[in-house]
Amino acid sequence: MRPTDELYRSLELAYQHFNVCLFNNTLPLVLFTLQRQKGTMGYFVADRWTSTEGEYCHEISINPAHMGSSRIVDVMQTLVHEMVHCWQFCHGSPSRNGYHNKEWAYKMIEIGLQPSSTGEPGGDIVGNHMNDYIIESGLFKKSCLDLIQKEDFHIPWIYRLTYSQPIVSESDISDALPLLCSPDISTNKNSFLEDKEVELIAESVSSNPEKYLYSNYKDLLPEEAFYTSPTRKNVKSTYQCPSCKLKIWGKPSIRLQCIECDIELLDISI
Repeated sequence: MRPTDELYRSLELAYQHFNVCLFNNTLPLVLFTLQRQKGTMGYFVADRWTSTEGEYCHEISINPAHMGSSRIVDVMQTLVHEMVHCWQFCHGSPSRNGYHNKEWAYKMIEIGLQPSSTGEPGGDIVGNHMNDYIIESGLFKKSCLDLIQKEDFHIPWIYRLTYSQPIVSESDISDALPLLCSPDISTNKNSFLEDKEVELIAESVSSNPEKYLYSNYKDLLPEEAFYTSPTRKNVKSTYQCPSCKLKIWGKPSIRLQCIECDIELLDISI
């Protein structure tokens, strides 16, 4: 199977699994994209796409730049977080752009994720910028364990670039690649893994699925599977409105909002 098909198939399988286990199969099909947007693990946009026949389709985007340094459960958690936004658009009453209201929060709790503005116990359950953490006895954790033990599911491709400091443009990535990618690694996805290592990863899923679920891809793969970007100083970040695509350049880590769309601009520098 082609790399693009492999990766997107894994997201589709996870989406279908959680749709059945957590949402009673009430969510529509969505279109997945991979977007390297600084400061976000993923997002949901309703009716972002249209077919040539006039049919609309929602978009869920996952940021691949965080996958290599995240736990497997974190990737699934991001996906389900965005699926709750999809559920609320289809079956509930979402608030203005960017705001996570009580309806969204209660649905998160129902499926086994505790919303928190801090990502820790005690944080607010509503707000513009929301994190969440796993409810140990909740449905989400159980459904995750069921998913990773399926023979036809795994995430086959992991973004190799990690960040010592946030890089600022795609040119920084392309500049680094010729120096850091060896021909062996770039042409053969298993060239840096010994057969025994592949077997050990597979065994860890069946023998201790919870440990595997909470593992970091950097712990599962050899060190040479990843590389670090060069650092840049005194540079600007690029901010874009996810709705109207307005772009603004400014210093890193500032927060900007599009007045026309009433939505916060995303840092798209990575």
